[in-house]
Amino acid sequence: MDDRTCPNCRSRRVVALFTKRAVDYWSCADCRFRFATPEVNPNLAATLDSYEDAYRQYLEPQPADRANFESLYRWMTSITSLEGKRLLDVGAGSGKLVRYLRARGVDARGIEPSRPLFDRFLAGDTAFTCATLDDISRAQRPFPVVTAFDVIEHVADPRGFLHGIDAMLESGGVFFLSTPDVESAAAKLFGKRWHFYYPYHLSYFSPRTLGAAARRHGLEMTARTHRGRLRSIGYVIRYSAEFILGAAAPAWASRFDDVYLPLNLFDTMYVAFRRRVAD
Repeated sequence: MDDRTCPNCRSRRVVALFTKRAVDYWSCADCRFRFATPEVNPNLAATLDSYEDAYRQYLEPQPADRANFESLYRWMTSITSLEGKRLLDVGAGSGKLVRYLRARGVDARGIEPSRPLFDRFLAGDTAFTCATLDDISRAQRPFPVVTAFDVIEHVADPRGFLHGIDAMLESGGVFFLSTPDVESAAAKLFGKRWHFYYPYHLSYFSPRTLGAAARRHGLEMTARTHRGRLRSIGYVIRYSAEFILGAAAPAWASRFDDVYLPLNLFDTMYVAFRRRVAD
């Protein structure tokens, strides 16, 4: 491990934690942010064929999608109204959330920086653009609502990411995000074996470090929870094999793809922020 600079606060007081699957993990002694430094960012280099079976299953339409999105929608609308509003989804993935929101009367748009994901799931749909926040921040007028679910952990420069979010939010606008909670009981219990320590994840926040990072960009935390989702047993088997054990997913997992259970390890935080009202 070499000396590093914290991507969150730019401190040089960084401590080596461990190496897992040839990736080094670090902790900042000043802000307590944790981060990974793979030699090549797999989020930018990966092709669809290189993704794990569990992740490809996550991207494809699932019978539980509607129930999961309806639960998420209820949480979001308990914080701010959405119907008829312009909404930007950052890191749209396969576009499932945006399409659900549009069916609910939300003027939702999505951006996805991964060309393989965009070409496979989003190309030809005018609601989506293959772009990053930097690409669109000067071309788009700000949005009243911005979302980034399961995204910031994939970002090597979270400071720049939050700056881009701030630039895309109206004064008083709401930003929703979800990300693994590095100070959750599960993270502490499993240590380096925690399932969210894997190569695609580069940035690890706790509620405290995330709140402090967001405040630097004019974003005040207004709500936080640890929500679960319906998951198929087949998905859980594939995920456990590939992301926890580092092994190939067993073929027999498909027998359980139609059996769904509520799953919540309370190690993923869902957070709402409001942009400070301009003077």
